[in-house]
Amino acid sequence: MEIGFVSVAILAVSAVLEPLGAPAPQLLLGLFVGAAIALRGRRQRRMSKAIDQGVQALIGVMIGAYLQVSILRDVAGAMLPLTMLTLVTTVLSVGIAVLVARTGRMDRITATLGMIAGGSAAVTSCAKDMGADSRVVAFMQYTRVAVISAAAPLVAMLIAEPAVGGEGADGGASTASGWSWALVPRGDQLAGISITLVLAAVGMRLARRIGLPSAALLGPMLLSALVTALGLTHGYSPAGLFKQMLLVLVGLEVGLRFDRETVQAVKRMIPLVLAAIVLLSGVIGGIAVGLAPVLGVSRADAYLATTPGGINAVLASASTSDAHLGLISSVQTLRLFLMVLLLPVLQRWLSRSSAQHTESTQTPQAEPAPEPTAVGE
Repeated sequence: MEIGFVSVAILAVSAVLEPLGAPAPQLLLGLFVGAAIALRGRRQRRMSKAIDQGVQALIGVMIGAYLQVSILRDVAGAMLPLTMLTLVTTVLSVGIAVLVARTGRMDRITATLGMIAGGSAAVTSCAKDMGADSRVVAFMQYTRVAVISAAAPLVAMLIAEPAVGGEGADGGASTASGWSWALVPRGDQLAGISITLVLAAVGMRLARRIGLPSAALLGPMLLSALVTALGLTHGYSPAGLFKQMLLVLVGLEVGLRFDRETVQAVKRMIPLVLAAIVLLSGVIGGIAVGLAPVLGVSRADAYLATTPGGINAVLASASTSDAHLGLISSVQTLRLFLMVLLLPVLQRWLSRSSAQHTESTQTPQAEPAPEPTAVGE
């Protein structure tokens, strides 16, 4: 299987780069290699839905193991202000989308849905029903995810304060990744892996049953957090090669979305889209870093907790460093919930805005694009 061979090759290269200090090499190499495969392929290549969902579930279990009540209590005061940046992110997203639409390269609905930071799968799936060009929306959404995924480990490393002592920000030993044959941090490997798989499967199933957004990720994460908080079991979080492979697959999943057909259809918009994404990420990142000393958290933690999207990759990247995973995963999860809850309100506003805009502007300036099948379910 091509994905399996590529993943092993990426792991081998990462083993060389990681000791040299490269941030999250598995994630970044996976992303770039995935994009290269998608752009070179003559037919659409995509990771199977089963693998994608499975990887998200296992990442959820891994992150949930860090959500310990005693640790979260120490940063409770910082969580609300950082989460409220979601509203600032939404306002900025809409404002930047209006500027993008005024360039004449796309209509207002497409620009707004493409720029909204959070719930990329949900936004993409509803784009066609709202009258937007779903191909452009998908391209903008997953370009944002890719840019943030690639930038997060690099930016976090550049702005991080010097480490003090041998403990990570999550209150335990440093979480920096290391190569080990142990797949979970406990003596009985079979028991640990079994618990991991059960939490992933049950969490995903329960989340789907109650209609939780991003069920594959959030269900296992919340169930794992509950199990950890109650002290029911331990030592089930993916580690060593198990964890490294998950990081590779997260990167590949994002990269493989950039197939040649999609990029060809929107290539004239690429500079504009990239500029808008960098502007949004830069403003939010700047606010978060400025708030960090006031809230008593590190600059890197504040930045990773508030990145406008890319939750899978950001959490995976944070798990390879001394980041405060409890704070980052909690704020990112709350941000995702808020964005999904805000989506219906945004839909109604866009529908009214579009109707008024259509009445006042009869001659469209954007080039029509053929309507494709949905991207990024």
